[in-house]
Amino acid sequence: MSKLTLDRDKVFKNIHIVLVSPQVPENIGLSARILKNTSFSNLILINPNLTNKSFEVAKRARDILEKAKIYNRLEEIKDSYHFIFATTRRRREFKVIYNFNYILPQLVCLASSKRIAILFGKENFGLSCQELEFADSIFYISANKSFPSYNLAFSVGIVCYEIFRFLEDTFSRPYLNLAERKDIQALFDFINATLTRKFSKEVATSISKILVGLLKRTHLTKKECKILKFLFLKIS
Repeated sequence: MSKLTLDRDKVFKNIHIVLVSPQVPENIGLSARILKNTSFSNLILINPNLTNKSFEVAKRARDILEKAKIYNRLEEIKDSYHFIFATTRRRREFKVIYNFNYILPQLVCLASSKRIAILFGKENFGLSCQELEFADSIFYISANKSFPSYNLAFSVGIVCYEIFRFLEDTFSRPYLNLAERKDIQALFDFINATLTRKFSKEVATSISKILVGLLKRTHLTKKECKILKFLFLKIS
């Protein structure tokens, strides 16, 4: 792990805040204000209820809304990013969910050189299971367990502010050369193919599921991907 000074401007530029099906126009406007407060500029809206009220609430952050990119479906943007994070407040079966404070350093390190998307779901339900499938990593924001659901704009505010503060407080951070999603997926495919040749389909699927789940928790570096591929190549 090497020490590199993070380019703050590049981190802010590489992180895109994605609101998926926001229903309340005011939340869209408030989110735009939050982005501008915390030095972000890229807002992506998926099937939004965008009205004049959104622009009224945004006030001097109208420019964020005016240049926001709007899409009908989340699928349209999935190939535009090296890494996609998603927010949730609920436990998900078979999904590894991190505390945001834990994942924050990795997120910033990735954003220093890669395009990152952070997905926020609609107000009444959050992100669906299908929408979460587009994410490479999922996190939650700490809250009172008996009342864990934040307002959409508040959630955006907490995430943007914590990233802003992280960069403001520290001039230099350990830099991890993390693997891109295509490299990680290629490794998983290779592991699965290797196990399938060695074991029955049922056993291979079971082992592969456990290994992939374990590796997804580690946020692999490029070097680690190469080493693991080498090891499985030897096994095969």
